[in-house]
Amino acid sequence: MSEYNTKQREVLLRFFNDNMHHHFTAAEIELELAKRGEKLGKATLYRRLERLVDEGVVRRFVADDARVSCYQYAGGDECKNHYHLKCLKCGELLHVECDYLDEMGSHVLEHHGFVVDIQKITICGVCERCAKA
Repeated sequence: MSEYNTKQREVLLRFFNDNMHHHFTAAEIELELAKRGEKLGKATLYRRLERLVDEGVVRRFVADDARVSCYQYAGGDECKNHYHLKCLKCGELLHVECDYLDEMGSHVLEHHGFVVDIQKITICGVCERCAKA
């Protein structure tokens, strides 16, 4: 990896480290980095994000219509051992540990011979706050 690429990677790692508990679209990341005086071209940003996803450093969540992805720091094991609920109205991403959902994964394995990767599962719906509104 060249020095230029290393700097770009470090800029993104610093951004995600500073925003561990939030998720962003690539456009939001580009805007936030620009506010910090960090310029990353759109194509470069997408390439770097894909590498970080492949390395397991960043998680990618597919948004409602599968045209937009959100990215979030993977946080070591913090984001790997629970489910994610995404509100289709406000966009909030909730982290949920749930024995019932774990049982669903066990059922799928036992009865269908399929191993569920909970890191890839995002259950979409409407959060409690939006449902009340």
